[in-house]
Amino acid sequence: MMGPDGLPVQEVVLFLNRYRRRGRAAATIHLVCHNLALLYRQCAASNIDLLGRLQQGQFLDSAELGRIAEVSQYKYKDLDYDENAGDIDKQVVDISRIRLRRSKKVKQLEAVGKASQSNRIRYIAAFLDFLVKYCAASLPQSQRRAFEAESLSAMEAFKAQIPKMPKRNQLDAREGLSLEDQNRLMSVVHPESPLNPWKRQFVRRRNWVIVMLLLATGMRGGELLGLQIRDLMANTAQLKILRRADSPDDPRTTQANTKTDDRLLELRPAVMKAVWEYINTDRARIKATRKYAQVFVAQNGFPLSARALSTLFEELRAACPGLPVTLTSHVMRHTWNERFSEQAEEMGLSEQAEKRARNEQQGWSADSESGKTYTRRYASKKGREVALKLQEKLDGNSVV
Repeated sequence: MMGPDGLPVQEVVLFLNRYRRRGRAAATIHLVCHNLALLYRQCAASNIDLLGRLQQGQFLDSAELGRIAEVSQYKYKDLDYDENAGDIDKQVVDISRIRLRRSKKVKQLEAVGKASQSNRIRYIAAFLDFLVKYCAASLPQSQRRAFEAESLSAMEAFKAQIPKMPKRNQLDAREGLSLEDQNRLMSVVHPESPLNPWKRQFVRRRNWVIVMLLLATGMRGGELLGLQIRDLMANTAQLKILRRADSPDDPRTTQANTKTDDRLLELRPAVMKAVWEYINTDRARIKATRKYAQVFVAQNGFPLSARALSTLFEELRAACPGLPVTLTSHVMRHTWNERFSEQAEEMGLSEQAEKRARNEQQGWSADSESGKTYTRRYASKKGREVALKLQEKLDGNSVV
């Protein structure tokens, strides 16, 4: 983020260094910048010199914080700060160009999801807490105490505006594909299928390998895009998932990132063979790929982007009408977890053994409960089976 003098905003740089020291991915740091840009845009629109105000020992009042919380619920493109509002999508945000521009006509603002709004307020709150400590250190002791007390009270009220995430409404929660729908998808995406929506053989084979690999491993889309040829074990059917924050080997503006722990995944020989055939035959025909380490590339040889991966699944959705879920790369991860639960039950694994095995395969910590998020279809199915068994015990004559 740049200030009016064209230089990075010092307090923001100091705050972001905390994330860099923790080894956070570039995408995470960029997201934090987006949220802080929202704060600075709103302050500029209200003629608030944020750092100057806090350095004088004066915090934001409840109305100002309320307005920040209010705008955090809307999409950036709908917050008409100036004619360059689109700058929020760029890698550098210039806060000297962010005066509020009133639209000539009122338009309907489009809200973000509650999870996004919650994250925005949390990041902004963390930054304001940081600024309070940063500025309080230079104040006289008596003024410092009053300033800290004032800011503490105001921040409690601000954080109270973080929307509560409803836990009871799970009917529309994301689920994986059923086995029948999974088989249908693999049939459509096969390179020789007449239903395959792509024309070029390179795209057909690449996309088939992508879908197969996502279903075989349950890896995230970012992990797939970050996969490098050297991560594939040449003599075994194994591949490595590695964290590469700010990698010099990734030329993409928005780099692929791995959120989970490093791990080694085993593949069936047939799956690994398909991956290597794509690399040695289809990928190798594009001379430009020799400059890049990434396994999956576009037709021009440049590493495949996150947007291109999303487009792949948009086109698959059109080719597979009637699927009960909205097909995305992340649905493949949910699907893998559903199949994992079914296989664990078939093998007779205990609940604890299944949890440990799943967490290791997905790159989660040993005590992580993330698996519950990814196995809703399986849990729902088992719940229905138990409920029906209970009903079998009812006296048939008592059932109307």
